[in-house]
Amino acid sequence: MGSSGDGLPFVRCFARVRSVLKATAVAALPLLLALPAAAQQLEWSGFALLRATSGVDSGPLQSDSVSSQVQLGLDWTPSPRYTAHLHLLGRTETDEGTRRGRAGVVEAYVDANFRPFNDRLRLRAGAMFLPGSRENVDALWESPYAISSSALNSWFGEEFRPIGIDATWFHRGFVAGATLFRGNDTLGALPVLRGWTLDDHWILLGERIPVDEDFTSVSAELDGRFGWSARGGWNGSMVSVSAMHFENRNDGLPHGSLYGWGTRWDNLGFELTRGDWTFIAEGGWGPTFLDVFGTRYTSRLDAAYALASRRFKRGRITVRADRFRVEALRQNAWTVAWLWTPPGHLRPGIELASAEGHRRAIIELRYSFSGH
Repeated sequence: MGSSGDGLPFVRCFARVRSVLKATAVAALPLLLALPAAAQQLEWSGFALLRATSGVDSGPLQSDSVSSQVQLGLDWTPSPRYTAHLHLLGRTETDEGTRRGRAGVVEAYVDANFRPFNDRLRLRAGAMFLPGSRENVDALWESPYAISSSALNSWFGEEFRPIGIDATWFHRGFVAGATLFRGNDTLGALPVLRGWTLDDHWILLGERIPVDEDFTSVSAELDGRFGWSARGGWNGSMVSVSAMHFENRNDGLPHGSLYGWGTRWDNLGFELTRGDWTFIAEGGWGPTFLDVFGTRYTSRLDAAYALASRRFKRGRITVRADRFRVEALRQNAWTVAWLWTPPGHLRPGIELASAEGHRRAIIELRYSFSGH
């Protein structure tokens, strides 16, 4: 990611925010016009933020010096059984060479909820984040613990967005789910060719992020094969555990400006909550491959993090340790974040991170909003 350059970065940043807000409103307008008279059941919430960073041009902590974004969630509930969700995002920060990455749709899906045998069954269809992250649990797939996400969830946010059908069964604390999806055929390119990052760049539907001489895109369906995922877990009063497996089932072959990557992944998560303290450990591993002139090249990936977070009356402090690897190249990162939550809509935050000899400091001011 490049820096913002000299001059008046904050003035230019606010000008960009105006353009982002306009683009987001244009994206939301078709949905609003399509709503029937039951529009009073439409709820909306989101946030806008302004961020200053000690810019790093490469490595896991790469970031812009000044950036801003606005995210908006629209939830329409025409009946207790059905819900439609639209997640819009606009930003000034994008990777150099990224296509259609300024403003657009992050998620768009519909839910149907049923009550068989006194349990709950949720069917979801559309483009969605897979449930299961222990870290990104707030609305709009945000993390309540820090400004950036772990390397593991940064990768999921930037390169994995199933587009298909998901079924989740809830039974007295036990959860089981399965997903059949399309797209995501370039999943695996970023960690191998660019490297892991710690950020919050959620890829948009239709966005193409440059990687080496090609692009990665969650919307791309290259070989006509369905991917699939299965997961299970248990949520108790203090302890929660989860497990997930997914495969995109790609052929690993070139398809124009996109190169397929065949990726399999296993993921385990653990969470302990005791009073104001939260302890999380989550990690995953798996191979990804591509085929170059008939020769298959396979890379082994793994990423894990552990965090401890203390909630206060007006804020939260979090310490997170990351470890991530591609084949024999193993890297580590440390992150400390302080988020202040005074009365009102503003949330200032500071984050310090260290990885592979680089240091990064982030100062962020976030404004939250909601209505119906």
